[in-house]
Amino acid sequence: MTEEPHRQAVDPTWDRTITGLGAVLDRITPWLLDLGNWIFGGLIAVNLLILGSLMTIGPVDNAVIVATAALALALPPDVAGFLLLRLAADMKNVDLEQVATTAFVEAGFTTEGKTGEANSSAAAERKRARAVLSYSYTLLTLTVLLTLVGITAALWHMAWWIAVLFAVMGVISQAAVLGAFRSTGSSPRWRAPSRAAQPKK
Repeated sequence: MTEEPHRQAVDPTWDRTITGLGAVLDRITPWLLDLGNWIFGGLIAVNLLILGSLMTIGPVDNAVIVATAALALALPPDVAGFLLLRLAADMKNVDLEQVATTAFVEAGFTTEGKTGEANSSAAAERKRARAVLSYSYTLLTLTVLLTLVGITAALWHMAWWIAVLFAVMGVISQAAVLGAFRSTGSSPRWRAPSRAAQPKK
């Protein structure tokens, strides 16, 4: 009995938070697509470069085997993520869905569903963009982890302390990036409006 008032007090704020995050995601989607393309392209180049060098060495020790395996496993998600982002960008630029609909209607087919509404097309485009970002950034996380394992193992083949210092410098670099963003200024705080004001859907 005591949970219901608490749930009613939290839900409007949660709805507003989800609505705000959705609006932010819609506005930064083009940037995220470009960023993903850039990162996937760089990872493919790095993986191919190091993998080519490791294949000339051969399986001389466990570190080389681990590095070769990790980098080889990183390549398929690299290529898949890159193609996914490129296809999504090209479909948006060409407006493939509208071109296909027009071509089939001119050929005598009829369309079903909410084809006449602009909001329907925009909602479908947002849904597709979010799905592409979800899948591509999941692949990106996987391939970054595999690439880091491969590079660390390749450095371990040279000397164990080089791999350890590489890992330490990676952590320090990420801390520096976070520190730089924190030092740029404090972000504003948002206060939820009263319960009477409902978020825009």
